[in-house]
Amino acid sequence: MREKTTTYFHCLFLSFLTTSLSGQVISQELDNEIKRRVKLEINPSFSIGVLLPDGTAQFYGYGFYNNRKKKPDSLTLYEIGSITKTFTAKLASIYLKDSLNKPLSAFFGGIQNPKLDSITPYQLQNHIAGVPRLSNQFSPQNWSDPFNGYSNNILGKEMQELSLDNSTSWSYSNLGYAMLGRTIEIVSGKSYESLMGNLIEAIGMRNTIHSVPNQENQIVAQPTNFGTSNSNWNFTGPSRYEGGLISNTRDLIKYLKYQKQNNLLFTSDSLKNKIQTGVPNLGKDKLFYKDGWFVLKPDNTTNILLHNGGTGGFISFLGYNRNTEVGVVVLSNSVNVVDDIGINILYPSFTLNHPERTIAYELANLIDAENRDNLVNKFYILKSKDYPHNIIDVYWLERFHFGKGNYSVSDQLSEIMVKELPEDWEVHDIKGQNLEQLKNYKKAITAYEKALKLKPENKLLRDKIKSCTALHKGTTNQGSKPEQADN
Repeated sequence: MREKTTTYFHCLFLSFLTTSLSGQVISQELDNEIKRRVKLEINPSFSIGVLLPDGTAQFYGYGFYNNRKKKPDSLTLYEIGSITKTFTAKLASIYLKDSLNKPLSAFFGGIQNPKLDSITPYQLQNHIAGVPRLSNQFSPQNWSDPFNGYSNNILGKEMQELSLDNSTSWSYSNLGYAMLGRTIEIVSGKSYESLMGNLIEAIGMRNTIHSVPNQENQIVAQPTNFGTSNSNWNFTGPSRYEGGLISNTRDLIKYLKYQKQNNLLFTSDSLKNKIQTGVPNLGKDKLFYKDGWFVLKPDNTTNILLHNGGTGGFISFLGYNRNTEVGVVVLSNSVNVVDDIGINILYPSFTLNHPERTIAYELANLIDAENRDNLVNKFYILKSKDYPHNIIDVYWLERFHFGKGNYSVSDQLSEIMVKELPEDWEVHDIKGQNLEQLKNYKKAITAYEKALKLKPENKLLRDKIKSCTALHKGTTNQGSKPEQADN
């Protein structure tokens, strides 16, 4: 990030604002970068909305949001993922305003876990409760749609077995927001549909919905990942408070206007007690958190409120510059992060990223073309040629194919992950999952044991080892010759 003096920034912004009001919000540099990403299928489409200081809005569409070559507009629907958490935080401020500092044990009397005595809704709202990102017991039925089937009962079991990070540092938690949402339901006596529906109606967000609509709906973007079609994520139960909403730029611009009018974070000095996240992605010591919103301080005088979100085939960004009163929404049907695009509109000196197609894109193309053999070798051939690579991309591709039951593909991808991250317990767990599905129980046990050695407190890994051991014995016994009877 290039540092600018305050004087220079204000001059730059005045120039930017004058241009914006005359119709040109997106700079030529940004326009070129967006078009480059679309051409490379890094992001098949973009729907962008910009809220100007006078309350008017401008909307932009790039690329195509489905295979029928439909160009997105302000009504095109996208999964917005974790931007949903800002709605949940607002619900907490409404329904838990007198209970934010009570222990969770006061609300969940049926769960006998003393850890709940040391957690409050306020801590959950601000990601400082020590709750892990996902429960150690989190084991989706379908990894290509991981929150489908999640329920209050599953959350209850996870809370019963909950272990905490004893440090007091900030740590982002999806599980924490599921717990927060369920707490709101218990205190209010209302359902998710009622809670979220009433809030959305009050804001006037007429197009925002709670669940994935039928794909025949012509204004729903096709989820994609690495240039290939992906699955929608169906959030069920309390997971909906983590990331369940589906919306468009027109409604999210209304949401920013609502926040300006109803959230003191957008107007007052209430950012004094913001929490340092320690996340360096947008600049060292520049990203904070407060009551459901990230706060970016790119310089000493600027405060940008923001939140992003992502699902298996969508990415989103929502932001507001308190100094300039400009807001922005960026939605795309891809998993490539778009934060830099949104921030660049809010703070024009912010440096744009220039992501490239990684090896995962090429692997996805090979898989779609039914060229599915020797994926590990193909990965390392491309890597040896200095082709851009990101193991997280391989992870996403592996989870998608595992969820679809394409185990011969996902097993090869898990092998790449093990080779690239040999000290990461999760990749050994994933390798074990693939081997178990392929009924290679002996090797699955070895993979799970490696994962357990790296993560000894994970009880689920012990259960997997026990299960595979029994299955291995069963197949061994079935395959052995029958004993000869004594004469």
